[in-house]
Amino acid sequence: MKNTKKSLLLLLVLCAALILGACGGETAQDSTDANYKVTVVDGAGVPYTTGVIVQFLQNGQQAAMQVINGNGVAEKTLPKGDYTVALMFTGDESEYHYDDTDLTLSADKTELQIVLSHTMTGEGTPLFADGKECVAYPVSEGSTYVKLTAGERNYFLYVPSVAGMYEFSVSDAQAQIGYYGAPHFVQSQSAAEVVDNVFSISVKASMIGTGNTGTTVLVIGIDAGELEGTTLTIQRTGEPEHTLEDEPWMIYQKTVELAPYTLPAGAQIGEFDLTAASDAYKLVLNTQDGFYHLDTADGPLVLVRLGEKNKYLDSFKTILEHSGVVKYFFDENGEFIKKESYSECLLEYIPYMDETSGVYPLTEDLKYIIQQRGDHSGWWDTDGALYLFVDEAGNRVPGINADIAWLFMCCYIAAE
Repeated sequence: MKNTKKSLLLLLVLCAALILGACGGETAQDSTDANYKVTVVDGAGVPYTTGVIVQFLQNGQQAAMQVINGNGVAEKTLPKGDYTVALMFTGDESEYHYDDTDLTLSADKTELQIVLSHTMTGEGTPLFADGKECVAYPVSEGSTYVKLTAGERNYFLYVPSVAGMYEFSVSDAQAQIGYYGAPHFVQSQSAAEVVDNVFSISVKASMIGTGNTGTTVLVIGIDAGELEGTTLTIQRTGEPEHTLEDEPWMIYQKTVELAPYTLPAGAQIGEFDLTAASDAYKLVLNTQDGFYHLDTADGPLVLVRLGEKNKYLDSFKTILEHSGVVKYFFDENGEFIKKESYSECLLEYIPYMDETSGVYPLTEDLKYIIQQRGDHSGWWDTDGALYLFVDEAGNRVPGINADIAWLFMCCYIAAE
């Protein structure tokens, strides 16, 4: 009988232990607390590592705060409940931007990711695009919240300082991003393939200029739609592609002695008709002065706009300030032959141009450089994306004769 009672008592103890294990076995903290986790990243998903403090707010009051760790994470064990998350910064908070809507945590939602961007800073640069004067703003690598003018294409300038493959993207599907070339010639259509609002550009070491050769400036355009802002992310994703740009340059050497040129007082400038017949203009090289003249060796002097913007393109001086002037050569089978750089030669010419008008007489050097650069860039290729001859509305000018189109950079002294 005693054994039966002991067995019954043991059974009751075991049942009680099982009940406690099932119902009351959790500690008070386990049943009433939860681990809340907030991760702070940029637009490319790269974690911030310093400078950010996460606040956990309840009913408008701070319940806790935590500095992010090296993985961009702030974790806190708090009583289960609803919390609103806000960010604080060890630096100037005006330098940062994030969407603070719906940043809430609860017992059922214990993790949250916040995309943090820098705000846009710096003065705008005048830019001629889409047939009108625009302003382009500087942006840097990483994520930048850029303000947009709704219904327009907004322009931004990025200057890479290190060679590499760069990826450009925007955070909103409504905003359409594209790559539109360089400041001296802003294209009307994206020069890079855009997939899911992302494009990539390979920036070679040769594009990172030093000295007087200029540094590559990339023009990024964002069609705003109805947006007034979006996050632009620029990320270096790896080394640049191996292309012909890795081949060595052959530096074109000037063939004449240079002397300062002054445009005669009262000189009237004549413009070439680019729709004229191929033989409409006879250019004759005067072997005495080394310059081209119209019709005869002593005819009107032909000039090149080295420092003055022409009707279709900025001056060579402006181009050199932003990029190089070059050409790649291929044989009839498409095999690479050589690369020529004309930047060095042009830089020798520019100090000798007329100080007021920016013109210099047409030499064999300048004629060759204009023709080679134009052929390389497709300036007069009617089927090419870089066709140069468009009006202020972006429409192609009809009737341009490709044989004499290179004269767009030139003019002549019609009378003195």
